[in-house]
Amino acid sequence: MTLEVRLSWSADERDGLIGWLEVRNSGENVVRLAGKPGLRPLGLDGAPLSTECVVTLELRTPDYVDVPSGGTARAPVGWGGWDGPPAGGQVEVSFSGRTYTVDVDGPAQPPGRGPGTNLWSNWFEISS
Repeated sequence: MTLEVRLSWSADERDGLIGWLEVRNSGENVVRLAGKPGLRPLGLDGAPLSTECVVTLELRTPDYVDVPSGGTARAPVGWGGWDGPPAGGQVEVSFSGRTYTVDVDGPAQPPGRGPGTNLWSNWFEISS
């Protein structure tokens, strides 16, 4: 399984970040992405910050997408605020039993202050 993972952030109107997690299948076989991705920002030292990505439990059937070879899936993501040590511009992204360390495209952390539970993600959708 060969996946290319990107995370793009931009500021939203409430001093948080909004963006997209994009996964491109650069392998030859179809890849199944199940569930919602998890996000864990890393500090300047590369260690995980004490944040939590809130996962809501609304029903979706099926709870996965199948990404064909050369295809892309995207999931909306956000970070409402942060009041802790500086983020270093990398995020650990986890989905389908794997974890990837991704360089962030955009701000390293939100400008607004808030608790470490203000990260969220949604379901993957196939991109056209």
